[in-house]
Amino acid sequence: MRRYESVIILDPEIPDEEIQGFTEKFTSLIKTSGGEIIKIEDWGAKKLAYPVKKRDRGRYLLLDFVGLPALIAELERQFKITEEVMKFLSVKVADEVDLGAFTAAEKPEASAAEPEPPAAPEQATAASAPEKLESVQASSEPESQPTTGDARSDAPLISAEPMEHGIE
Repeated sequence: MRRYESVIILDPEIPDEEIQGFTEKFTSLIKTSGGEIIKIEDWGAKKLAYPVKKRDRGRYLLLDFVGLPALIAELERQFKITEEVMKFLSVKVADEVDLGAFTAAEKPEASAAEPEPPAAPEQATAASAPEKLESVQASSEPESQPTTGDARSDAPLISAEPMEHGIE
C-alpha cells in the first residue's frame, strides 16, 4: 500500500455541517476501497493566488491516507464530479507503507506532538522581535571585517583583464 496526501479546495461558503458530510463521504470511499485514513485537517478559508470559478477565497482540506493506486483514480473522479470542490491535488508520499507499524508507532506521536510546537515559537518570536529590530538597526553600519562561512567569500575573484583563448 502507498501513502498519499490530497489537498482539496472547497467553496468557502459551505457550512461546517456540509464539510463534515464531505469528509465522511470521502473517508467511507477510502475505507471501502481498502485504504485507511491517517488524518484529516481543515486548514480553513484562505485567499487564493488567482480567481478559481469566480471566487478569490477557498476552504482548504488535507486528507492523509494509505491505499492502492486504483483508489486515487476513483477519489479524483469523485472530486471532479463534486460541485463543492473547486480544485484538488493528490500526491504520493511513500511507495511502501506498513499500515500496522504506522498506526501503532506514528499516529499517537503525531497527535501528542502537534499542540506544543506552535505555542513555543510564537512566544519566542513575540518576545525577541524588539531585540531583533534593535540589533538590525545597530548592525546597519558596514563591517570592516569579512564574514566567515559565506559561500561567496570562497569563490574565485573575477579579473577585469582579458583572457587568452589561443585564437589568433
